[in-house]
Amino acid sequence: MIRNTQYLFLVLYIILSHLNVSLGQTSSNIVAEIANTKITDKEFIYRLELSPFITHKSAWNQDSLKSDFLYSLVAERLWYLDALEKGLAESEDFKFYFKSLEDIFLRDALFKKEVEGKVKLSAEDVSNALNKAQYKLISNILTSNDSSLIFELYSKLKITDNHDSLLTLKPFNSVTANQFEITLGSLRDEEIEDFLFTLSPNEFTEPIKSEVGWVIFLIKDKLFTPIDISDEATVNKIKNIVRSRRIMLRTNEYLQNLLNDIIINIDETSFLLVSEKIFERLSFLSQSKKDTSGLILSDNDYRIIKSQLGEENLSKELFKVFDKKVTVWDFLANLAFEEHRFQKIEKNIVFQKLNRIAKDFVQQQILTYEAKKSGLDKQKNIYDELELWKQNYLAQLNKLTFLDSAKVDDNELNQYLEESSKKENSLIYLNLKLLTLPSLQEMENVLVRLTEGQTFDEIIQQFGKTDPLVDENAQTGLQPAFALGDIGTIASQLNVNKLYGPIKRSDGYTLLMVTEKKTASDSLKIDNNTTKEKLRGFLFQKKLNETISRKTIQLAQRYNAKVYEDNALQTKTTGIQMFVHRLMGFGGRIAGIPLLDNWADWIDTKKLKEVMLP
Repeated sequence: MIRNTQYLFLVLYIILSHLNVSLGQTSSNIVAEIANTKITDKEFIYRLELSPFITHKSAWNQDSLKSDFLYSLVAERLWYLDALEKGLAESEDFKFYFKSLEDIFLRDALFKKEVEGKVKLSAEDVSNALNKAQYKLISNILTSNDSSLIFELYSKLKITDNHDSLLTLKPFNSVTANQFEITLGSLRDEEIEDFLFTLSPNEFTEPIKSEVGWVIFLIKDKLFTPIDISDEATVNKIKNIVRSRRIMLRTNEYLQNLLNDIIINIDETSFLLVSEKIFERLSFLSQSKKDTSGLILSDNDYRIIKSQLGEENLSKELFKVFDKKVTVWDFLANLAFEEHRFQKIEKNIVFQKLNRIAKDFVQQQILTYEAKKSGLDKQKNIYDELELWKQNYLAQLNKLTFLDSAKVDDNELNQYLEESSKKENSLIYLNLKLLTLPSLQEMENVLVRLTEGQTFDEIIQQFGKTDPLVDENAQTGLQPAFALGDIGTIASQLNVNKLYGPIKRSDGYTLLMVTEKKTASDSLKIDNNTTKEKLRGFLFQKKLNETISRKTIQLAQRYNAKVYEDNALQTKTTGIQMFVHRLMGFGGRIAGIPLLDNWADWIDTKKLKEVMLP
């Protein structure tokens, strides 16, 4: 049963709350033309400055960075168009990862319509907020779970001048006393805040029931902190505090009206079926995991779970929202999208967590249903916002379709070994530091810490071993580049002590740094089967890069792509790449924009330029 006691939490719009950029607008500067579409300087800057994009060629040089980013952006668009022609937009893989994104955009649109759009501030609201913003209260907060004790203390405070000494006497010395600064917006309850600002020093409240027990506010000082009401930015900041509170109240009111009389029954058999498979996968993964940071299931893990369940079980009904059937497949898609972390891999704990997630998922689906019922799925602006994501997802999915063609069979491997054994080879040896994290959210936090001045060494020391290629010091040790697989292919092109990434890999997102690099001439002799398989992986990556590069050039010719690199290089940027999240209405968040793959490291940009010159 869904009652108003368990709401989806409200996430206020803190970063990129209105990311409404019309990418189809006409611009005087076109940086690329592909088929009958254009990439403007506006879109180029928009994605560049909100992307953590580093390539081995850029080395923090802005012109090189802009050039690499431009050709990566063009490559993404080319592979997207090819994916559309192949019909990949109708594939199960695409729908699995895109449906939850569409749903969260629909809920966000519903939030704007039913909550944010209906919150209006009165002149009295603004005046009251401006008045409170000019004061800061220094308050002792006296807390106890014992109601009789707190009321006895309240009685004594009324007849005692020395409040501090009273708190040292038994039984009142057991009351918790902490001092806090109270400013506009620092308390959740606006009514209590309003009352506190009417108090003078040494005045106090009656006991108030709160989440932490019974509370008395004892005002110690009231400081005047004048503000400049002619400063528009300051006034808007104050208005936003009040608006956020009104949005919170309106959200609670809306959800109560919507959810109060709805009863949803989750099918126990379907829930246990999918939960069992998730637990089995987590248990398998936990056997090889030594640290205690928890597990996040990867794309590959969900593919395995879906395969184990089979089409019949995936299509089973988990619950119904009115006339809409919500399946096991839908639930898994939502889990994959939200990247939940499982801290303890114990069956009852995992099942309890999945149960909580399922309840939230029910509420999300009710809100999604309501958004569609209101016709919000027909709004053009939603599809405009989703277009970048669709391009990014389909381009990546299209690239994955070439994995099979790049596989290296035994004949190819043996031929390479035979040819290599007859001549001296210049082998690149590398020692790398790697940080691999399972979710984009965690990688975002690392990137923020790097911009704030922390070194890569300081960060990886805190995480320790996060990648199977490294030791406990997060280093691979000096070894041939081919032994490091796809990472070795990329790292062999990097300079020493240059940070690179993040790279999207099967087990998460990786930042890397080459700490040592040398070239040695040696004949390649491999007897160890493990090393032989590492070489196979290296050759696979090399073959895949060549395939993707060749395919990109073919696509550029097919779609008559033209690049105006000078226009891109002339764009004015801050030179700082940020990675931000957009917080969505009714809860949840997504990356501010989709993460652009470093296509420039997969393709021969020199050859690509030759076919794309206007």
